[in-house]
Amino acid sequence: MDITKNNFLEQLPSIRETIRNASFFAMDCEFTGLASDRTTLPFDTPEEVYLKMLENGSQYIIVQFGLCAFRVEPPAEDEKGGSPHISYKCYNFYCYPKGRTNVFSCQGESMRFLADNGFDFNRLFREGLSYVNEPDEQRYRADLLDRQATRAANILVQAEEESTNDAAETSSDTNLIPVPAENQQLVDDVAANIAKFLSSDEKELVIGNCNAFQRKLVYQMIEQLYQSKVSTTPVVLENNYKGIKVERKRTLEQEQALDAERRAKENEDLETKVGLSLVLQELSKARKLIVGHNMLLDLLYVLRQFFKPLPADYQEFKKFTREYFPYLLDTKYLCTNAEIKVHVNSSVLAHVYDAVSKEPFSIPTVHPELPDHQYSVEDEKQHEAGYDAYLTGLCFLGLVSRFKANLTQLSKDTTLKHYVNRIFILRLNDINYINLSGKEPSQNRDHIFFVTFPETWRSSDIVSKFKPFGPVHISWLDNTSAFVSLHNRNAASSVLKTIGYHVGLKVYSFAQFTQMKLQRAGAERGRIGTGSASTGGPAGGRCDESVRPADGKEEGQKEEQKVVRTTSNERKRKRKAGKESATSPPSPTASADTDGNADDADDGGGWTTVKKPRKTFTDNNDW
Repeated sequence: MDITKNNFLEQLPSIRETIRNASFFAMDCEFTGLASDRTTLPFDTPEEVYLKMLENGSQYIIVQFGLCAFRVEPPAEDEKGGSPHISYKCYNFYCYPKGRTNVFSCQGESMRFLADNGFDFNRLFREGLSYVNEPDEQRYRADLLDRQATRAANILVQAEEESTNDAAETSSDTNLIPVPAENQQLVDDVAANIAKFLSSDEKELVIGNCNAFQRKLVYQMIEQLYQSKVSTTPVVLENNYKGIKVERKRTLEQEQALDAERRAKENEDLETKVGLSLVLQELSKARKLIVGHNMLLDLLYVLRQFFKPLPADYQEFKKFTREYFPYLLDTKYLCTNAEIKVHVNSSVLAHVYDAVSKEPFSIPTVHPELPDHQYSVEDEKQHEAGYDAYLTGLCFLGLVSRFKANLTQLSKDTTLKHYVNRIFILRLNDINYINLSGKEPSQNRDHIFFVTFPETWRSSDIVSKFKPFGPVHISWLDNTSAFVSLHNRNAASSVLKTIGYHVGLKVYSFAQFTQMKLQRAGAERGRIGTGSASTGGPAGGRCDESVRPADGKEEGQKEEQKVVRTTSNERKRKRKAGKESATSPPSPTASADTDGNADDADDGGGWTTVKKPRKTFTDNNDW
């Protein structure tokens, strides 16, 4: 069922009841843009991936939220050994931020993708649900309560003044706004119309065609001349113009009854303003299993958009997530299970469904609770959030059938416990998930090397250089750099000592690569904070950015910093000889340089810094 602002308040009680009665949920989102993963390196840590996504996707929003609530009931008493009864209700929410202050970004490719898959942008912009995060909601509710309390107090004060004949005192000229000459005729005309209204049988008079200042002058005039004869109410006219409704004087009881109606309407308007956030709040309160597929972006956007800004600290993010959604399962990570992986060749959602529709998997029969809430795999609506949520739920049911999981007690399943709260991360080679409930395992990466080489090189060129160390796996970063992983980890210690010198080839240990990343990050922080480069590592060197023109070609050159470890004896020997090693081959522990220059010796704690111009990476983010 599509949920828009036209049917939201009508369906909200039913949605809340559905969430309370559900056994588990599947969700999916459609976005205006994706936090770019092109800056993610194969051996980044989950923390580094989170921080990169936090920076790259902060302005994109969810424009469609799909929620499918599954209800599992045990078989009837007369069906001993039968299968549980599974029903579902699907919702497809359009959401769009209202107001002049709300700004968001769109990614051209993402918008084209949505359009190609039939996304209804007209419906989004015209009928999309509003939403707010928690701080804004609290502020809106507090402001409304203050306004309502002030209005109720004013009604009582006014009634008391009229009962004691003090109304005349309130119409003194002490605090009156002077009426500008250009507005005097309008005020006089309104006064004449009110006098005419009072002498007629009409029930009300609506005053329009006034701006905010003119309405204030009209209210002032009514208070002066007609306070004891008429009552006023603000109204909204056609095209959202505001006006004043004038009626004959109401009693205190009538004023309070009218204020109660107005209060109910304001509370309803506030519910509409909070909109989809009310559904997510109810989902959070349920504390039940929520299933997603490749759900990292869905999770980040939901938390930021409907709850609070994401924390910059990684551990705080984990705690923050568990507070709202303590029980998450990513089916893409579930597909990494050894028993499942042999049968699921591709973890794309549609491909997973195709795989679990066959042996050795089994998708149980599911029934829609109402016709308006159903989808069918025969009528594909891929990349509609509601349909993808439904398909994710079916894939989950099919996958857990491999473990013979008890669907009526999913939280107690021992196999699923190993996959709960582990959110899959694309493009990582070893630790490919975020563990929301604990620490990710540490990995020894001594067998991994960062390598740069000429643009003309192919995989065979790299393999030939590492041939003495056995088989390798190459993870390309761009056309001049890659990670090389040794299958024989025992050979790692001899790589930098024996790989020798090759023109155009530079080899760094993973520890050296990590050090250079830290230096670059320090330099960037320095530029942001002070407008100048800063040191960013133990070498005390400077990481300078080259200048790129708009077309992406290099203008100038980038200074590359190479950090190598030399022994104290080597430094003494070089100083004693009174010469540099610029023309000699590099030392066994140094990485080979492009033109044959070895690293200059330095007394700075045993680390050497050499700056050399070279062509920059094609990736704007350097690594």
